[in-house]
Amino acid sequence: MERFKVSGEDLRNFYNNTTKLEKVFGDIEQDLRAENQVVCRYIVNGLEIAESDEARFSTVTLDQVETLEYLAENSKDLIGLVMRGWIEALPELVRKTEGVSQRIRAQGFSGMYKSIHDLVQNCEFLIDSILSLRELMGDQLLGGNPIDWFTSEQVSQKTVKEALHALENKDFVLLADVLEYDLNNVLQMWLENLKSLEKSLNGENPGSHLNPRHTGPDSVGRKRISN
Repeated sequence: MERFKVSGEDLRNFYNNTTKLEKVFGDIEQDLRAENQVVCRYIVNGLEIAESDEARFSTVTLDQVETLEYLAENSKDLIGLVMRGWIEALPELVRKTEGVSQRIRAQGFSGMYKSIHDLVQNCEFLIDSILSLRELMGDQLLGGNPIDWFTSEQVSQKTVKEALHALENKDFVLLADVLEYDLNNVLQMWLENLKSLEKSLNGENPGSHLNPRHTGPDSVGRKRISN
């Protein structure tokens, strides 16, 4: 991971006093994307900005900024770690889905709510991770891999919504069916999809292209500093 720092003065010279951090964040991320890097964290005036607070800080104008630092990670490394983590975790998630479905058929919802809630939450987290991967890789993922990612995402989201709907209505017969058939198929689908994507990322799939061309803005004056 690399750490960069730019002064408020340099930012104001590059933009102007009234430019919002939203514009700066966007340019930095586009600039780094051309170098196969992503921003992991921003630090404004020495204060680390949580991802949940980025929207609030994005309205801050440069006349209020003394320093801006950011930590950047190689996107290929980050994507590879996320994919490998899910490839290793999905088989266990499949087994848990099968187990929960069987227990629902045997005993209904009695004592099962937490297990069902945790399972559905893990699946929602999986979908969010997949969406993050697509945003990180952009057209590289869609153009360099034969999988229909948009359709896969839509099927996944639809299945999770059906599971939540059955849970809210306490329809344990429907929920058991959704878990055993639909959700299990979704998890198996993503296991195969991620394995295929991992091969593309490692250059094992013919025709994969994972090196984007630089079409971003000019770099903001910045300097690398020690971690």
